[in-house]
Amino acid sequence: MSVIEKWVGVTCPDCGAPARARVLHIIAWGAIPGSAVPHHVSIVCEHLCRVTGIAARETVCLCPHCRAFMG
Repeated sequence: MSVIEKWVGVTCPDCGAPARARVLHIIAWGAIPGSAVPHHVSIVCEHLCRVTGIAARETVCLCPHCRAFMG
């Protein structure tokens, strides 16, 4: 398995402050070409809010690596 980590600037969905989102693009060796690639998203803002799961995926709609829709 291989993981590509990308950071993008976003707005915190909890407090509205500037934040950074960490997007993990996970590539499983032996996966069928064209199959869905799992992504994990977590957001941390300057007020130390932590957002993960569905709320984080809705904030970062596209993977910055593969441009796939994650919502």
